[in-house]
Amino acid sequence: MSDGFDRRSVMSGASAATIMALLRGAPAVADPIRARAALDSGGKHAFAANQTITTLVPDRLYRVGCAVRAERLSWLPGDLDAWEPLNSYVLTDKDHCVFVDLGMPIARPAMESALETLVGDRKVWLHYTRNEYDCIGNLGLVLGTCRNPTLLFGSAGGILEWINDPAVSIMEVRDFLGRIPIEEARNDTARSLGELRLRWLEARAKQMLITQWVYEETTGCLFTSDFFGFRHAKAADSAPVIDSAKDLPPVDAVAREIVARLNWLREAQYSAMIERFESLFAQLDVRLIAPVHGCVIQGREAVAAHVKLAVKALRAASALPDEERMRYV
Repeated sequence: MSDGFDRRSVMSGASAATIMALLRGAPAVADPIRARAALDSGGKHAFAANQTITTLVPDRLYRVGCAVRAERLSWLPGDLDAWEPLNSYVLTDKDHCVFVDLGMPIARPAMESALETLVGDRKVWLHYTRNEYDCIGNLGLVLGTCRNPTLLFGSAGGILEWINDPAVSIMEVRDFLGRIPIEEARNDTARSLGELRLRWLEARAKQMLITQWVYEETTGCLFTSDFFGFRHAKAADSAPVIDSAKDLPPVDAVAREIVARLNWLREAQYSAMIERFESLFAQLDVRLIAPVHGCVIQGREAVAAHVKLAVKALRAASALPDEERMRYV
């Protein structure tokens, strides 16, 4: 444990209420607000640590989430000695609060803290980039907690199965259909919400067919769903932000991580996709890259270096063997 804190003896079996008590004891929207790890029943591994709200742009953009051990995640190598930030994001101005991706249920303590400290009297909007649980795991919680929320829907798959599942508490919107307003947020459209300037784009690299990226102009933040998640945290309580162009991971390691989630890249040729990928960053002033897992990448220099690395890794990924095909060769 990097901070000398014995989480096993203090927090073993800790309830969500205990974690929330720690959160409430911190200053409102501190940077970060932290809850200690809750442990699995065997006490061998911390499965959720560093429940935090991290200020990315003061009074405008926040990262909300936690960190888990890398070996617990199917898309990361089992021998990777690292922690993986799991992220959702909140954009604010004076009158509006926009949740972009709602994160995994394991990050619920951080999300509850965000609901308590960031929303206030603001109008709440929600948008997710992909209809999978790492993007919408706390959707029911936010819809059921906030007053008069509106869903910005980009036609990215059905969502009712996540809201109306019998396991969802009645406090978390069992009766979704017809009660929560839904407004379109289709690809290649833009919208202003107060001072916020949102633009929706088809994801430039994706596995799931209907996946969106979102660009917010005032922060220069590009929300990239499950892409750009190849930077990891060294320790449970490491900051979930990379702001340097130095010490980048090797291209081959990034390529292997990318194909773990985008398996169609192996042995494929996709020069047009890479060209579209690069052109987007040439068109937009991206100053922040915000994935749903992995570290946030902040600053123009860091963004440019990681985009260049991603392009090299995408090219390298085409040379990786298709393991499924090789089973039958």
